[in-house]
Amino acid sequence: MTDNKLDTHALQRRQLPDITFRYRLVGMGLGGLPIAAVLVENASGLPYWLWLIGSCYVWPWLALLWAKNSKDPFATERRNLTLDSFIAGTWVSLLHFNLLPSMMLLVITSADKISTGIKHLWLYSLPFILAGIALGGLLTGFAFQPETSMAVILATLPIMSLHTLAVSYGTSRLVRKVSKQNRKLTVLSQTDFLTGMFNRGQWQKLATQCLEARQKSPDTNASNLILVDVDKFKAINDTYGHSVGDDVLKAIAKAITTNAGPKSLQARLGGDEFAIIVPLGLAKAKDVAKAIRTAVKAIRLAGHSELRCSVSTGVAENSVLHRSLRQWFDQADQDLYRQKVRKKQALTP
Repeated sequence: MTDNKLDTHALQRRQLPDITFRYRLVGMGLGGLPIAAVLVENASGLPYWLWLIGSCYVWPWLALLWAKNSKDPFATERRNLTLDSFIAGTWVSLLHFNLLPSMMLLVITSADKISTGIKHLWLYSLPFILAGIALGGLLTGFAFQPETSMAVILATLPIMSLHTLAVSYGTSRLVRKVSKQNRKLTVLSQTDFLTGMFNRGQWQKLATQCLEARQKSPDTNASNLILVDVDKFKAINDTYGHSVGDDVLKAIAKAITTNAGPKSLQARLGGDEFAIIVPLGLAKAKDVAKAIRTAVKAIRLAGHSELRCSVSTGVAENSVLHRSLRQWFDQADQDLYRQKVRKKQALTP
């Protein structure tokens, strides 16, 4: 997996036997129609018809059982796909190179290899097609009747249309599934698993963009950075355990989300530290910080009603004087430190 993107080939490795079975069942089932039409026109004997039944209607089920019961279903199905090419090759010469069904067999067989996503599989399958053509040619003396009648053309239309639509639909579903999982992975890579907020890395990217927007347009894009630090969080973990500590962090995160507003950028920086950027002026940002402190004091955990929580906050305005996110962060951190000092002094007799 690269850049947290879903490995499409890994997904196909797991699903290939089942996916291929459906397409093989439809493709070979419908492919039997033009083959049968040519066999009727050529007054072909019983061996031809037995090979038609075996290759078009029995083989898909045998291939599925073989793949499902093998130790490596993907490798087995890969071999099955090359055998599909061999079967198609035999029919090209057994049909006396009847132009439309022969080309249909060769094109669809090759397209199926490409649609699997297995690199160069269509190329590896070419010798099997040629081997099939050679074997069928030896049995027929390489009889050559390329003309295609209207009856054979009509019999070829279902596979040309329905199989193509089925493959296109299946590929579209796979692409949508992969895209959906990629989006989920992207969200997971950007968020903190405990609180659902942005993680430190993603928040820093967004905060930097906010800082740069202020530099470009000093008269607009006003915002303030609020740092939140949980008071005596280590004591909570030591006294109540880390599970309760996690519950405290989730409750505080909810208090932050509720009071910071939907347009804010909220993150858990790690441990017991949070950061918020609010698109507000300094006075209103301080009001938000106060509201967060008040909401945290009101937190009561089920089963631990005696537990009291509090946080310290630091606020810093997004200034054109800040040339880096670190400068902005340090200013808020200094304000946070001053609040902690005031709290400590208030508790000192």
